[in-house]
Amino acid sequence: MQKIIISTILLTMLSLNLQGASDVWELETIQKNAVMAADWMNANPKKHNHLDWTYGAYYSGITALGLSDPALPYLDQIRELGRKNGWGHLPRTYHADDHCIGQSWLEIAAFDNNPVPAERLKLCFDYIIANQYKGTLDFTKRNNQKRWSWCDALFMSPTVFTKMAGYTGDEKYLKFMDQEFKTTSDLLYSKEHHLYFRDSRFFDKKTKNGKNVFWCRGNGWVYGGLAIILRDMPMDWPSRPFYEKTFKEMSAALKLAQHTDGAWRPSLLDLEDPDLPEMSGTSFFTFGMIWGINNGLLSQAEYLPCVKKSWAIICRSINKEGRLGWVQPIGDRPNEYTENDCEVYAVGAFLNAAVELKKYVIASDNPKRKTITITNPVSIYRASETITVNLADNKISAKDLRIFDTRNNAFTPYQLIDRNNDGKTDSAIFKTYMLAKQTRTFWLINNAAIPKAHAPLICFNRHFPERMDDYGWENDRIAARMYGPMVTQPPPKGEGLTSSGIDVWNKNVRYPVLEKFVKNGDYHHNHGEGMDNYKVGPGRGCGGFSVLNDGKYYSAQNWATSKHICNGPVRTQFEVTFKSWDCGNGVRITENRTVSLDAGSNFTRHESVFTIKGAKRVTGGPGLDITVAKAHNGIITLKPDQGWLANYEPEQKKKGSIGTSIVIPGKAAISMDELGCIYLIGQVTSGKPFVWYAGSCWSGAGDFIKAEYWNNCVAAFAEGLANPLKITINNQGIKYDNKTIIF
Repeated sequence: MQKIIISTILLTMLSLNLQGASDVWELETIQKNAVMAADWMNANPKKHNHLDWTYGAYYSGITALGLSDPALPYLDQIRELGRKNGWGHLPRTYHADDHCIGQSWLEIAAFDNNPVPAERLKLCFDYIIANQYKGTLDFTKRNNQKRWSWCDALFMSPTVFTKMAGYTGDEKYLKFMDQEFKTTSDLLYSKEHHLYFRDSRFFDKKTKNGKNVFWCRGNGWVYGGLAIILRDMPMDWPSRPFYEKTFKEMSAALKLAQHTDGAWRPSLLDLEDPDLPEMSGTSFFTFGMIWGINNGLLSQAEYLPCVKKSWAIICRSINKEGRLGWVQPIGDRPNEYTENDCEVYAVGAFLNAAVELKKYVIASDNPKRKTITITNPVSIYRASETITVNLADNKISAKDLRIFDTRNNAFTPYQLIDRNNDGKTDSAIFKTYMLAKQTRTFWLINNAAIPKAHAPLICFNRHFPERMDDYGWENDRIAARMYGPMVTQPPPKGEGLTSSGIDVWNKNVRYPVLEKFVKNGDYHHNHGEGMDNYKVGPGRGCGGFSVLNDGKYYSAQNWATSKHICNGPVRTQFEVTFKSWDCGNGVRITENRTVSLDAGSNFTRHESVFTIKGAKRVTGGPGLDITVAKAHNGIITLKPDQGWLANYEPEQKKKGSIGTSIVIPGKAAISMDELGCIYLIGQVTSGKPFVWYAGSCWSGAGDFIKAEYWNNCVAAFAEGLANPLKITINNQGIKYDNKTIIF
């Protein structure tokens, strides 16, 4: 009778709570709940260090919410926190608690294509692996927490090691994670109850009713961690079945342990010790279960009722201001607390659950969606891949199309294009990024009722007649220009410059700047957004083309005509032509070039069709200026067998360093001209496309601040060209074409 009275009182307290969160399963409502809880927690911070484990869990949820809608301020919140703390972590090298913030750091590194957030964490993990601690996991012994000796640690550190493997492409992080996760599980996982003891001190402890003590929050961390590990682990990783088995076994045990009111109690096997709903564990269990349903590991018929009940009580535990109550404070075992107790880690768990629940609602509301499955077959992080959807073949209305990224749980921006140049829209393009050996899925949805993703115009090009006929282009990372007819004239109309070289313009903001720079005129100085401090002259600059004939190089003059094709949130594209030029020995060439730059990429794609008179084919290719006179004499890396070369230039005082590169699909040969430009050359056939890429970066943007980082980026880009993504749409194979998926 006493148990019934206590439970009735709790339910009454929850129902009388000035409810601020509706439990209706609608996108708008779920999003409102998440934002309300996040904003309340941000406005009412705890006094913990923001790099510790409590905030590490919280920021994992903030990051998930930000990834689900990058237009919200939450990713910027993580970026600001990271920059403020030098993307560091607390000082205990081996301690899992101090690794937890790395979940957010590595998500930002991958989303932003910025190696800096991963740098210090990688150094830490490399040291751990090189100097592995082999001491006991006995929690009563000294230094036991240099290993994952308590179950909460399985959320803090293994998730980050898994992400590090995906970001770096180095399997050593997954192998270490496997080793330590299994060691901890061998000790703490109950094969009878399919739950984890908090640590070795609890093997013989009993609740007041004589039950084994399996702590709700500790198991919540493990369960949420398993969902994240499985999400980020390659599908073909040898030990994946172990994690799936553990996840399913825990799911079944948790289903049995759920209270009738939908919450889990602090002691999972003893609902009376104490009989209080615990929202941090409940939120992590809800996240894990809905993730399992969404990904086919758990039966919807069996587990969805659990999620519906748990989601309802979580929402009832949020007051009208957005505070999530009924959270057990920091501790290591079941204990007493009240509806007024709240903690950051519970809100982080709730945000992860909310974002995952949105995916379920979208799937339920759009049963006729098509699924694109994309697999990265190699162990490289691919920073920017553009996917092209043929609208007619897939019976998709351009007006009604929505594209949903099921990994980040976000509607992604797309751009409508005319691929065959017949004046009619026929395709949609969108971008993504891929971790090493990662598989991602996207849904194609015909539903105009869903608001479109925020899609600002960031890929831009135009002819600048007011700047002596420059033709400029840019995206969210780089900018460049080619010189037009007017600049060939003598001053004051022009500069007397004859050059088909490519100029690099640097930027450190993610929005277009070219028009502003040209309008202001003073673009050779950095006023906070970037500048042009790269020198070209008659050389090749970064990627200008030349023909090599009989030991001598021949180049076109300035572009002659131009045609704008498109600007947008995903791609900018234009065409230029070059007048016929002499290539020696009676050979003359004309060139029609299509130039395109996609969002998120540091590499401009050049595709030229040459008309050759006097020969069927010639030798030629793009060049890169490495001369001392122009301060281009940097750290040069030559990989012609892999189709790339890169240069990381000396730092210019108060201007930073510029990185440049050229890439040709496949192998190439190396050559140099008399002007000090180095080339990747190959065979150019009349009437057939010749493709190359010209890349650049700037240390002033805060990402590629070392030659090592730039070389890694160029190498990964070239390897990506050589190893196409594997694509299916509803299990039908997709053709891959020049960094773009066509179907």
